[in-house]
Amino acid sequence: MLSVTEALKEVSRHASRLTTQECPAMEAMGMALAEDLISPVESPAFDKAMMDGFALIAADTDSGSVNLEVVDEITAGKTASEAIEPGKAARIMTGAPMPPGADSVVMVEDTQIDSENVNRVQILHQVKQGSHVLKQGGLLTKGQVVIPAGSVIRPVEVGILADLAGGKAIVRRRPTVAIISTGDELVGPNIEPGPGQIRNTNGPMLQAMATESGAIVKQLGIVRDNRDDLAAAITEGLQADVLLISGGMSVGVKDFGPQLLAEQGVEKIFHKVQLKPGKPLWFGQQIDTDTPTLVFGLPGNPVSSLVCYHLFVRSALNELMGRSYESPFVPGFLLTRDFFNPGNRPVFFPAFASRKDGGGATISPLNWKGSADLATLAKANALAYFEANSQYEAGQFVSAVMV
Repeated sequence: MLSVTEALKEVSRHASRLTTQECPAMEAMGMALAEDLISPVESPAFDKAMMDGFALIAADTDSGSVNLEVVDEITAGKTASEAIEPGKAARIMTGAPMPPGADSVVMVEDTQIDSENVNRVQILHQVKQGSHVLKQGGLLTKGQVVIPAGSVIRPVEVGILADLAGGKAIVRRRPTVAIISTGDELVGPNIEPGPGQIRNTNGPMLQAMATESGAIVKQLGIVRDNRDDLAAAITEGLQADVLLISGGMSVGVKDFGPQLLAEQGVEKIFHKVQLKPGKPLWFGQQIDTDTPTLVFGLPGNPVSSLVCYHLFVRSALNELMGRSYESPFVPGFLLTRDFFNPGNRPVFFPAFASRKDGGGATISPLNWKGSADLATLAKANALAYFEANSQYEAGQFVSAVMV
C-alpha cells in the first residue's frame, strides 16, 4: 500500500500537461500561462511624474527657497510644449511625462503661487534631484519576464496582459472531467429516497470541486450496478481527460469497475493508499491512446471522496493545466485542542482554520461524527493532518489540506 507521498508522485508522473491555446485574458481566469510573459517594451515608456506639483531643475533650489517662472502645464496624456531651462518650471499632474530639461518634481503642497503673478511659483525648500520622478524603464525593462509560465491568471494578471500582450494569453487548455456515480441505492437530488436508498451527494460535490479547480465537467449521471450500464458509461467517460468514478471500485460482488476498466485499456497504477479516510482510492490510466485518460476510482463515502479529491484529483488537474507546483499540504497551523489518532494510518480530519489576532494561524478539529455527518463537514474549511499512532497537544503545529 502506497503512502500519500508515494501516491502523489505516481499521479504527477502520469499527468501530462495539456496542449496550449491562445484566448482572451478574461476567459483565461484560473488557467495557467503556458509560457513566460516577456515585456516587449520598457515601462514606463517615458520619465513620469509621480505627484501633482511642478517639474523643475533641482539645482535651482540648491540655496533653498526660490521663485521660478511657470512656463507650461502638462496633464496626463499630454506632452510638454517647451523644455525647462534654469529659472523655469512647469505645472505637472501625476502620470504626465516629464518635460525635457526637468529632473525633479516638487509637490504642490511644498509650493506657493505668487499672489501677484500666477505665472510664478515659490518653491519653499530645497528639492532633491530625481524627487517624485519614475524613470523610463523603472518598472519594467524590455525583455524582462513579467509573469513566469505556470502562474495562475488572476485579475491582476488580466490587467498586465491587457498592458503587455494585447489582452490575450497563451495557456494550457482546461481539462475535461467526466463523473460517474455508481450504486443501486442512489437517487437524484429531486427524488424522495425509498427504503434502502440515499441521495447522490458525491456526484454534485465532485462536479462543484472540479469546476472550482478550473475543469470543464460532464456529469454522466447515476449508473446502476450492472456490467452493461457501467461499461457504456466508462466508454463515454474515457473521452475526457479525467474520469472520476464514485463507488463500485472495491471487491464487492457488484464492484465491476476495475475489471471493466481493464477491458477498455485502462492500466491500474495503484489501488489503496495509506490514509484515513480514503484508503480504497483506485488510480489508473488509459494506455495505447493519443489521449491517455486519468481514471480515479473514488470511495463512495462522501468524506473519503472529498479527501481523495483534494489530495490527488486536484493535484492531477493542476499538473494537466501546467500550474506551478503547489503541495496540497499547508504547514504552520497551531492546534487549539488535544487530538489523538490511535489508528495505523494518517488521518485527515475535518477542521476549521483561522487567523488569530496578532498574526499566525490556528486550526480546530471539529466534533465530526463520521462519514454520515455532512452537517459538521459543512463547517470545515480544512483537513487537519495527523500521523498514525500519535498524540497531539494543543499548541503544537500541524499541517492541513485546505478545502
